Amino acid sequence: MPDTQSELLIACFQKVFPNLSRAAIPHASHATLAAWDSVAHVTLLSLIGEAFSLDIDFEEFEEATSFASILDLVRRLAPNA
Repeated sequence: MPDTQSELLIACFQKVFPNLSRAAIPHASHATLAAWDSVAHVTLLSLIGEAFSLDIDFEEFEEATSFASILDLVRRLAPNA
């Protein structure tokens, strides 16, 4: 059963990538998803920042290039979210 952080993150991805199936979201990355351009990246991380009340710094922003890496970031920065 997915945890609350995963579910909230999936919801953010669904808003930015509405054509991506729910099953594909956990496997999504900048390298595998053509729609994940710079605008989508900024939009996604802005949504995630709002959803989890996070202030993501530039270095973390650049490293957040997949669902898995973003979930790790969220768990590190907002462990109780």
